[in-house]
Amino acid sequence: MLRFVSRGRRVSPGLAAGILLLTLGWAPPGEARAAHDGTAEPSGRELAERWFRLVDALDGGAESRAAFLALYAEDALHIQGPAGDYQKGSATYWGREKVGLLVDRLLGEWKDHSIRPEVATATEVSETVWAEAEGPWGGPLIAAQFTIAATRRDDGTRWYIPGAAFFRVRGSELVRVRIYLGLGEAAEVEIQR
Repeated sequence: MLRFVSRGRRVSPGLAAGILLLTLGWAPPGEARAAHDGTAEPSGRELAERWFRLVDALDGGAESRAAFLALYAEDALHIQGPAGDYQKGSATYWGREKVGLLVDRLLGEWKDHSIRPEVATATEVSETVWAEAEGPWGGPLIAAQFTIAATRRDDGTRWYIPGAAFFRVRGSELVRVRIYLGLGEAAEVEIQR
């Protein structure tokens, strides 16, 4: 079943209390379960949101790198399309260590990056929309459109690049991340001075 989940909607206190009482007594299959320390596992959407926050926070330091890589399962796959003329076909990074090599390469080529899930606006309301479906691996698939703004280190050119991300979640980890970049839609941005 495909459902769209959005942020920022207000829920009446009565409805929120009713939902809370229902969830305390019953948890549907595939929903967050209590972890060993008694706290609930993050939902698939929460993991996707965290991925965006942590990739945006990557600063080349060991702490930001470790926090980002901790989202991935040890045997996770990260797949993305060609990064330039030198690459044909998709690149697949298998395992947390290889995803770390991707992070290092990207931070070596780009600086001052900003990545944000895309916001949709209709009837004077703006929200981030997350597409979510339950997958046959026993966890959700979360999808989001995003935009990146980043500056190339070699020539100082700033680019705006649209993309889409698909996150397969198992438990509290990402087991597969698939990134599509709209390189044909990339636009050079004039830097304000």
